[in-house]
Order: sequence, then structure tokens, then C-alpha cells
Amino acid sequence: MAVDRYRPPARSGLRFLSLKWKVLLMLGGVLLSVNSALSWLHFQDLTSRFELQRAATRERLMAQAFALRSEFGQRLQALAGMLAALDDLRSGLTQNEGTNLLVLQHFDSYWSALQLDFGIDSMQVYARSGQPLADWRNSSFAEVDLDAHVRTVIAHERAMHWTRCGSLCTQFAAAPILAQGRVAGAVVLGSSLADVVVSFNRLSGADLGVLTRMSQTTDKNALPRLGLRVVGLSRAERNLPLLEELATLPTVPAGGSSWRLVAHDSSQFEVSFLSLDAPDVAPSPALLVIIDDVTDALANIRKSVWNRLQGEFLASVLALLLLALLVNAPLQRMTRAVRAIPLLGRSAFAEARARIIPRGRRFVDDEIDSLDEAAIALSYRLETLEREVEAHSADMQGMLQRISIERDFSRSLLDTAQVIILTQHADGRIVTLNRYGRLLSGWQEDDLPGKRFFELVCPEGSAGTVIHQALQRIAAGDRQHVQLESILIGTNGRSYEITWNHSRLSGRPGEPVMILSVGIDHTERKRAELHVSYLAEHDPLTGLANRQHFQHELDQALVNARLTGLDGALLYLDLDGFKYVNDLSGHQAGDSLLRIVATEVSHVARASDLLGRLGGDELGVLLHECDREGAVQVAEKINQRLAEIRFAGLGAKHRVSASIGIVVFSGARMDVKQLLANADIAMYQAKSKGGAGWHLYSEGEGVQEKMQSRLYWEEAINRALSENRLIVHYQPILDIHARQVSHYEALVRIQGSDGSLILPGAFMEVAENSGLIREIDRQVIRLVGRRMHALSAVGRHFKFSINLSGLSINDPRLLAFIRDEFTRNPLLLANVVFEITETAAVSDFPAARSFIHAVRELGCAFSLDDFGVGFSSFNYIKQLPIDYVKIDGSFVRTLVDSPDDQVFVRALAEVARGFGKKTVAEFVEDERTLNMLRTFGVDYAQGYHIGKPRPNVD
Repeated sequence: MAVDRYRPPARSGLRFLSLKWKVLLMLGGVLLSVNSALSWLHFQDLTSRFELQRAATRERLMAQAFALRSEFGQRLQALAGMLAALDDLRSGLTQNEGTNLLVLQHFDSYWSALQLDFGIDSMQVYARSGQPLADWRNSSFAEVDLDAHVRTVIAHERAMHWTRCGSLCTQFAAAPILAQGRVAGAVVLGSSLADVVVSFNRLSGADLGVLTRMSQTTDKNALPRLGLRVVGLSRAERNLPLLEELATLPTVPAGGSSWRLVAHDSSQFEVSFLSLDAPDVAPSPALLVIIDDVTDALANIRKSVWNRLQGEFLASVLALLLLALLVNAPLQRMTRAVRAIPLLGRSAFAEARARIIPRGRRFVDDEIDSLDEAAIALSYRLETLEREVEAHSADMQGMLQRISIERDFSRSLLDTAQVIILTQHADGRIVTLNRYGRLLSGWQEDDLPGKRFFELVCPEGSAGTVIHQALQRIAAGDRQHVQLESILIGTNGRSYEITWNHSRLSGRPGEPVMILSVGIDHTERKRAELHVSYLAEHDPLTGLANRQHFQHELDQALVNARLTGLDGALLYLDLDGFKYVNDLSGHQAGDSLLRIVATEVSHVARASDLLGRLGGDELGVLLHECDREGAVQVAEKINQRLAEIRFAGLGAKHRVSASIGIVVFSGARMDVKQLLANADIAMYQAKSKGGAGWHLYSEGEGVQEKMQSRLYWEEAINRALSENRLIVHYQPILDIHARQVSHYEALVRIQGSDGSLILPGAFMEVAENSGLIREIDRQVIRLVGRRMHALSAVGRHFKFSINLSGLSINDPRLLAFIRDEFTRNPLLLANVVFEITETAAVSDFPAARSFIHAVRELGCAFSLDDFGVGFSSFNYIKQLPIDYVKIDGSFVRTLVDSPDDQVFVRALAEVARGFGKKTVAEFVEDERTLNMLRTFGVDYAQGYHIGKPRPNVD
């Protein structure tokens, strides 16, 4: 496509700057920064090396200074020792210790030589007692107290040297005078440190001086600003003015040193101050000062850095000039393309393509050629996209609207969640409260400031203290999560039962502690629990009292009869031919018939009487304050009403009737089991007469037969135990959600002498009444333990559930027995689940709880069996430390067709799950029941549909 050559107009304006100059300026700035940084690093390196060198030099100079002083002291000490060894001196002291004349005569001839040749300023001779005998000194040398050092030399018989500074600094040396094997006195020599100063300058090239405390300001060597005076100083004409310029003295620790860099007369000097170890001088010791000229070294560093800066600057200028020549032409080409690009934003695509001028002849392509081609291609693409954007704008608007709707939905979902969510401080002050919380409490958002959590809940009893302590523990970090229950009282007076989950919100250190509290309203669940508690005391099919509740009321009736002396009666009903109704018409027809029978019997009974379902087709009627005649009349009326029943599931000739056993009780001593047994005997007596009648129990009736039966089974049990004919069958228990067998329940049987199997229903009651159940429990534990050891030996591991009787939980030796049985492999205890019935656990609650704790400490799990037919309080699930809850089969067998059973099972599964317990359903006989249990959240299933008991484990 032909294009016209385009010449861009000149740009005007102070704010425009060409890219070329930007690149050059930026690169120049970078080069300048880099070079400056490199020069600075070079300077730092030289400075660091200089400082390291100076530190080594300072150490060397200080060592030389102290070495010279020490060497000077040792020479002086050696000279004192030579004088002390002269025979004239020793003979003079031994002849007469109190006479100084002889000593003066001997040493007068040496004094001049010591002054001139050795530079000695003072000499003293001391007697053994420490008294001075003779003293020689220069006229300018002040008298100094040397008694303490002299006594030390005489006492230790050892020469020593030391430095003493006053108006002058003098090096002293003392040597003991030995005569006839003992100390006769001491010689003390003193010399000025001037020789040390001179020698130091000659040896090191640096200057050395000695500073002492200033005594008068008129002294020409005084340093009044420092409070010191110069005793000795090499090259004093230069160094004394330098010291006079010092305004302060750096801190010099005792026995230590410090230094300072001082500028003087266009030169740099390093001045080091050393503490002169003169411990006997107080309050201010003398100082050694070392002055070293570092002017040349610092000048060399500055010169090296300046030369480097100059070289790098010249190199940077040359690099920038070369770069400017290289980028000038390409930048001109790029400028043309860049100036055409804004036209694309104004949709002037054809004009933009006309202004871009690609190179016609080129040897190789570069980035600018690519830019030109890309700009032309972009113009065509943008032209196409502009048309597409118009088509998609409507779609985008719709999408934005949908996003807005989804955002509003998310906000609404969070604010409408049926959960109370609040945040609070550690002291209970509420910070935020969501909409649901405000709805229940009746508070508005403006009411929250100043409100406290304890105003929101209504603690019961000591719960308020418990809540406060729990929140304090969370705030202190002792607990991360706490779950509590409380009552929330709204402003309208309505109460809600709330389960609170409190946890600590993580924050940064120093921030106030915040607690997140999430409350779940379980008021409706509590009401369901009350309903379930009702179902636990009543038969779900007929609405009558269940067996456990009936037995409880019967026991109370026996107590009242003994207290009042009034008679009562028990009627035990068994429907005649009920089995044929189930077989011919099905279980649903049988259930309907039972409900009709229950209704008819309730019409006969008085309002004060109690009706209960004691078994499948067995009913009980408790008649308060009723004698024999009255009980018989009630029994006859019941059969009359039953005979009038017309039920579609029955044949035309079939009449509903019942065999009724009657037992009258009064103040006689009789327990519930005995009363029911007597009623059962009377019922069978009525049934043996053809049914549809009643039989009144008389004292002693059936006792002989019962005793014979009990003796027979006691003997059979003992014989089976002694002959090892107790065997165990294993029934699988299915994990409903995993759809695989989780563990097995061990079920005991007696193998008869003829090889037949005797089920526990035939002998278990006698075993429990006779106490033989303890030995049976032990034998079952022993057999299961052997089976587990055998399976473990071949690498197979299964979990087994073992039933225990109520008597065994009170056996103090059972725990030791369990531990001994698993001694070979204690780890197997983790695969054992012990079961006790709900009735056994509740009948002795403290013992059961203690026993379960002890078993769990061994590593075993625990299960509460037959839940629902006993006392059936969900509080027991919470209080007992169990792992599994077994739902009684009476609620599972008719689960599919019984709404009441469904309510109970669903509620029990939810409550158990809330307490962290697993649920097991017994008597699962078909797939429909299993599927319903799965939807209710039941964890495990057991029954013939899962598998029958077998002697081996798959």
C-alpha cells in the first residue's frame, strides 16, 4: 500500500524532552552514581585498611613504650642490685646498724659517677628496720615517701621497680642488701623517665610524652584546658602547641588507652593516651602520650580517590558520546512510529498507517523495523477489534449485571446465615454482631457499643462463672477452642438455647485479644429431644408405656402398696394366634391389630391405671388399688371388647382374644422381676386352657418347675465351662458410608453334648441370676483374645466387640484379667470394643462410668448396647465416656414403616454425632432399612442383611 512521506511538526513546550536525552541523562546519572559508589567503596576500603594499619601501629607503639619503660626499670633494678652487693655497703651495715656515717663515706665516691654515667637522680640506703640511713638526690628532685615499697623489698627479699608520678615522673628500683645470709637493708635508686622519652623517639620515629596532674598554672609546660602538665616530651617545640589545642581529654580506663585524631598546623596527628600503671598514686595517675604524624597517609588516600574519580568521569563522558552517536538515527525512526501511535487511539487507523514510514532497503531487521510492522498490524487489528467491541459491549454489560447480582447474593447469604456470629474483647465487650444475632437478641446495630456478652446470655446456676473462666483461658492462650451452652434472652422475653463455640482470633503482637463466638440455635433440637425422651418411655407403635417404663412404674406401685397396705393387680396379656396374623397378612396388618387392641384395652382401664407393651404381642395393665374381684372383672371386660373387634386382615371366623395372667399384690415382699415372672406363669396357665380367658396366680404356683429349670441350666452352664464347650460366633458390622465391614461382634453359644448349638436366650437369664455370667464373660474374652493373637501372627488384624454383663463391671479383678490376656501383644487392645447394655450402665451409673474410664485407659473402646429400651436419656450419652451407641433393634426392625421410629433414630444419630459418638443400628434386615440409616447419618449397621454369625472371620 502506497504511503505519503510524513514529516512530523516540531514539538514545542518546556515539558518535552527527547528520549535520546532521557536515555543519555539517565545513563549518565547511572554512570555517575556507579562511579561515585565505586569511588566511595574505594575510599572506604582505603580508610578501612588505614584504620586496620593504624590499629596495629597503635598497638605496636604502645607495646614499645611500655617495653622501653619496663626495660629502663629492669636496668635500674640491676644497678640497684649491683650496689646492694658491694662488700663495703654490707660490712658497713653489719658493723653498726644505727650509724649512717660509714655508709655515707662508702657511697659518696659513687654518687657523682651514678649521676653522670647512669642518669640517677636519687639514691637512698635503708636499714633492715626500714629506717633511712643515707640519702643522695639532685637539687630539683623532691623528697618522696618510699617506705611501703622498701618494706616490701626487705620483707620478701626480692628486688622490684616501679613508677612514681607527682610533679615529676620517676622510675624507682630497689634491691635488698644481704649480709651473712639475711637482709641487712635496702638500696633504692630513682631516675627520670626522660631517657625513655628520648629512646622511644629514636626507636619508633613517633613522639612520646609524660603527662601528670597540674599543680600550678604558671608552669610553661602546663595544659590548663586538660588540667595536666607535660613532664617530658620529645620534639616539644611542635608537640606542645598541639597538646595545648586539645579542649578535652578522651576517657582513659584504668590500665587502658584511648586515641584521638587531631589537626594541627595543616597536618593530621594521631594522639594516643595510655594510663601509666602507678597504683600507689591517687587520685589521678600519670598518662603516657604517643604522637604520630599521619598526614602523608591520609593525603595518599585522598589523592588515590580523586584520581579514580577523574578517570571514571572521563570514561563516562566518552561512553555517553559514543552512545549518543549510535542511538541518534534509530531514535529518529522510532520517533516517527511513536508519533503515529496516538492516532490509533482516535480511531484514525488509515492516517496512522500513512505516517509510519518503514525502511525500504535494509540489510538486517532491527527492533524499530519490527515496531513499524507491529504498529501497522496493530492498526488493522484495532480496527477489527473496535467493531468487535461494539458487538460485545452489550454482553459485557450483562455480565457485569450478573456479577453484581452474585455479589449481592454472597453478602445476603452471609448476613442471612442462621448462625449467631459475634466478635468480642477479652472482657466481654461485643464488637460486631451479625444480622441473625441481632434478630434473636432484639438489639440494633446502634445498641452494640457498651454491650457485653454476659448481657446476651442468661447463665443457669454456675454456668456464668464457667463461661467467664473459659473466655479468660482463651484470652490467656491456654485454650484455642471452647464449646459451651447457654440461654439467650431476647428483648421480647423469648429464650433460645444456644451452643456457643468460642475461639481466639489471631492478631499481631500488641493488639487487643479478640474472641470469635459462633452460636448455633438448637432450641428446636431440644424440643425434638423431649419428644424423643417421650418415645424412649413409650412404645412407638401403640403409644403405650414401653417395658422399661412399665417396670419402673410397677416398682413404684409395689413400694406404695407396702406403704399403704392397699392391694394392686397386674394383668399380663398375650394375644392368641397373633403369629398367624403376621404370617398370613404381614407385619403391617399385625401392627395395625396391635394398635386397635391397645385402644380397646385403654377404654376398659381406668384413667389411673397404666398400660404398657411388654413384648411383641404382650401387653401389661397395672391396676392401682384393685382387689382380686376387680382384676378378674377387668380381664373379662378386656376379652369382651377384643371379641367385638372386626379387622379386615382377619378371617371371618377368627376372633381376637387374649390369654391374661393376673397377679394381685399388696404389702408382701415382692420385686418387679418376681411379679412379672408370676404374671407370665399365670398367662401361660390361661393359654394352656385354650386361650381367650384368664388365670389368677396363686402363691407357690409354678415354683417347682422354675426351680428345676434353673438347676438344669446352672448345671449345663457349669458343665460347658468345665468341658470348654463355650464357643464364639462372629457377626460382621458394616461401616455404612465406607460400605465395608468395620469389625465383628463376638456372640457366645454353648455346644451341646450332641453337637447342637444352644443360643444365649436359653441360658443367659439363669447365668445372670446365678452369677455364672462373670465366668462366661471371662471365657469369651479369653477365646476372642486367642483368636486375635492367632490372626495377628499371620498379619491379619480385625476389631472385635465383646459383650459384658452388668455384674462384670463391678468385678474388681476383671481389668487385671483383661490386661493379662493381652500381655503378649498389648497393642491388640486398641482393636477391642466392650459393650454393656444401657440398663446395666444406668443401674449403677458411678461404677459404670469408673469401669469405662479404666477400660479406655487400657486402650479399648466402649459401646452402649440396646439404647432406647432402657432409661433412654441422652444425658447418659454425654456423661458416659463411650465411643459407640447401639440403637436397639426394636426401633430398626420396623424403621421403614414407622414414622415414630424414624424420628427416634434420626434424633439419636444427630445427638450422638453432636457428642462425638458413633452409632450402630442392630437388626438390619433389608436394603431399604440400610439406605434409610445412611440418610439419617447412622455410622454402622448389623443384622442378617449384613451377615449372620459364623464361627470364622473372613
